[in-house]
Amino acid sequence: MKIPKRKKSDEQTLLFDLEEYTTGTTEEVLIDNLFDDVEELFEETNPTDVGLVTNEIYCGDTVETMKKIEDKSINLILTSPPYLASIRKDNHKYPGAKDIIKDNQPVKEYLEWLVEVFKQYERILSDDGVIVFNYSYTTFNPSLPYLLINEVFENTSLQIYDTASWKKKNCVPLSGHPNRMTRIVEMVYVFAKNPKFKANKKVSSISKTGQRYFKTYYNFIEAKNNDGAVKGHEATFSSEFAKYFIDLYSEPNDIVLDNFSGTGTTPYASSKMGRQYIGVDLVEDYCDHARDRMNRLYKERNK
Repeated sequence: MKIPKRKKSDEQTLLFDLEEYTTGTTEEVLIDNLFDDVEELFEETNPTDVGLVTNEIYCGDTVETMKKIEDKSINLILTSPPYLASIRKDNHKYPGAKDIIKDNQPVKEYLEWLVEVFKQYERILSDDGVIVFNYSYTTFNPSLPYLLINEVFENTSLQIYDTASWKKKNCVPLSGHPNRMTRIVEMVYVFAKNPKFKANKKVSSISKTGQRYFKTYYNFIEAKNNDGAVKGHEATFSSEFAKYFIDLYSEPNDIVLDNFSGTGTTPYASSKMGRQYIGVDLVEDYCDHARDRMNRLYKERNK
């Protein structure tokens, strides 16, 4: 397998500090066990050239980078964009890159930008592919997800075929608002081109008449917030979260794209589960961190 190269830097601005988490619910144990089932698939994936070579982290503008990807070549897009959450200058969600990531632009400009992102999704997604789009709202603009979804419907042929709720282990800020609920749940929207999108649901039993019954995949997921605190990036999701959807909506050797890959959680989980990945991010420090993370994974596997 091709090992991603790390860009050399004189100054490393990101620190990766593992935090201890505990899991206790049956659903969480089930999610954790997914890695056990596919662990040996890791070394079987080989890079593929689809305009961009898979199993790489690319640093650059997300729309311009996706334009290099061939039509209908991506099986699963699993991502979470900036939420336009950095309205307050003292609370930027990307403090290590606040001059690079524009997470405080006018709503109209923000929506226009994400529409261009979704137009690329529509082009590069396979006909039976799936987009898993983790997206939440902020106190500043709780209507934003609905505005975005409407724009996607108006400007593409993509439709939402499922919606899931992700309950995190904890949330910030704490309850300090006089009339708003504390947002411990984030939404996950499942987009596809048509209702016959691919799902890798496991068959649990078959009746005498041949009726297949499937393992239950609930649309309520409990998973920890992230894989550890990363200084300079306060908006990551966990591999525990990612692997639930990778297992459900892709098969071994499928290509998984995260065009807001940040610290590399989707590439990491995809590789662990025997999938190919493409990661894209705008910030060099995040790309370096993700490449380091993948290098550590490869080294562990090659021992």
